[in-house]
Amino acid sequence: MRIFAKIVICLGLVLLTLTCSTTKKIQAANILKKCKFSYHSAQIDGFVKDSLKFTVFLNASNAGEDSLFVENLSGTFHLDSLFEIPFSLQNSKWISPGSNQMQFSGALELNLFKILALPNVKKFRMQGKAWLALKPGQKPVDVNFDESHDIPPDLIEKQLKKLLGM
Repeated sequence: MRIFAKIVICLGLVLLTLTCSTTKKIQAANILKKCKFSYHSAQIDGFVKDSLKFTVFLNASNAGEDSLFVENLSGTFHLDSLFEIPFSLQNSKWISPGSNQMQFSGALELNLFKILALPNVKKFRMQGKAWLALKPGQKPVDVNFDESHDIPPDLIEKQLKKLLGM
């Protein structure tokens, strides 16, 4: 009987832990749904071997009433099948209600043929994982993301010209 009681207690603790983790993940995802992200600007940070290092600044608008702590975020940005660009959040970020800004760093392999094809890119896709908490210091939950969008005509060409100061 003692072993049965211990097993029941252990299973209860496991279930409680999983329920708390799932609840936090759902709460974080609901807050994240109320956030809209838009491109703000980019800058070239330098060249390392055959790669261009850069920083991208995004506006993060939280239309909800709750805040979210983004402890870490990393992923891959795909431009059609031409480029796979790894990126990561530069610093942990508290996304409070209202306007916020986030910085991501990445590196783009310099391949002349691919760069010349950039103006013809039609879709982008971002895949990765974010580690989110409802408050700083809390153990984060991981949330996977996978977003694809069409790229408006001439957007990449305009951004390249702006980035290069043309």
